[in-house]
Amino acid sequence: MTTEAFPELQALATKLIALPPADVPASKLPTVYGYVSAEQATPGYADACADVLTWWSVARGWRLSLVFRDIGIESTALIRPGFTAATDVLRLPEASGLLVISHGHLSPTRSVADRLALAVRRTGTTLRILADELVETPT
Repeated sequence: MTTEAFPELQALATKLIALPPADVPASKLPTVYGYVSAEQATPGYADACADVLTWWSVARGWRLSLVFRDIGIESTALIRPGFTAATDVLRLPEASGLLVISHGHLSPTRSVADRLALAVRRTGTTLRILADELVETPT
């Protein structure tokens, strides 16, 4: 994985790897898509994020079909070419969901992130945020 240059991604991957593997029958591999967003075009960052999404998909027993990217788009923008393309493919019958590294990849602005999350839910699929996988739910 190319996460070494990005400590926050390395820390996330290290924590995720400690989670138990998923038990998914090979005949039922869900098809998911990824989404990466970065306002700054930091060399290698989008690729490192895509590597984490790919690794996580394999570990969960999912088939990551494609990772959509919006690089250099303001985090408050609602119209994003990569995100629009992602929501388009989420309408395909085999699509199960959209994976993102963290809420920040949608937007650090809550109202924008909420609207983008709603756009995903309206496709009939789920939004999976990898950073949320680490949050313990009360029993």
